[in-house]
Amino acid sequence: MAHLHDSGYKYLFSHAELVQELLETFAPPGVSELLDYTTLRLESGNYVTPAMKPRADDLVWSVELQGRRIYLYLLLEFQSTPDDTMPMRMLQYVAALYDHLLRSKAVDIADGLPPVLPIVLYNGDARWRQSSELYSLIRPHPLVLKPFQPQLKFWLLDEGAFAAAELEDMQRVMAAIFCFEHTPDTAAAKRAIRSLADAIAKSPFKQRLDRVLAHWVKYRLETRMPGLNTPDADELTRGIKMLETNIDRWEAQAIARGVQQGIQQGMQRGIQQGMQQGVQQGMQLGEALLLQRLLTRRFGELSAAQQAKLAAATPAQLETWGDRVLDAASLDEVFGDTRH
Repeated sequence: MAHLHDSGYKYLFSHAELVQELLETFAPPGVSELLDYTTLRLESGNYVTPAMKPRADDLVWSVELQGRRIYLYLLLEFQSTPDDTMPMRMLQYVAALYDHLLRSKAVDIADGLPPVLPIVLYNGDARWRQSSELYSLIRPHPLVLKPFQPQLKFWLLDEGAFAAAELEDMQRVMAAIFCFEHTPDTAAAKRAIRSLADAIAKSPFKQRLDRVLAHWVKYRLETRMPGLNTPDADELTRGIKMLETNIDRWEAQAIARGVQQGIQQGMQRGIQQGMQQGVQQGMQLGEALLLQRLLTRRFGELSAAQQAKLAAATPAQLETWGDRVLDAASLDEVFGDTRH
């Protein structure tokens, strides 16, 4: 799954317009305004690290900064957890890039090596708490040795660390992409896609981005929602309404399948425990799924604790919460003590 995700992002960032979007929205402070985006150029990523391992997975772009060409090393990291050794890995990759530039005579050492901005785009579930600096991994040592230690720092973009509201307020294409990637349910996914379409409509690259992101969203939705019927529109902004309708239809079918599966599982267990108990368990699962959908539509995404509370609820609790869902002003009023 990480490989499929990686391929989708490589497709996005092989387009200069989206690299520009990424840098304008999330680059280190003070960098973006110095770049001449008309000079963006995708470089070859086929080179060999000092450990003799070929590197063709990441993306390398170059761009002029105040009249001098610099290199942007974009490393796409889609493991589920952060990598403690990332600063060391990045040092190898940057060294390999310099070696490639010298061997291919793209740069002349007499003119000095070009600056490199290493960027790690991380999409994992756990938040990144590890250091982004190589020097912090080298310890302990006397200060007299400090000048001789390698120093490198990468710019980290931990997508999941941004709150959905913060990303929505940015009203930028790349922020909407980050938001879409971390939506917990179909309602949030539809909001993120709508935000993405709105950001595309405001972009100076609308025509280009509309087509690129229509293909990418279709690819990602079909990965996350198997069986979803995605419209064949070449522009995301034109196919958004049909896409939302199809997502609703897919969700309803998924709930129905969940109810049926619950009934079937309950009936199988009922061979030993009684058929009636099995059917009740299946129906209870369906009621919990339907109530979760209603609550999400009224109050937004549920926390993990609230979802667990629904899953563990008794039939009486589900009935009480279902009666409250239309009139309650908040989730706290829905989940108030039922004394069951």
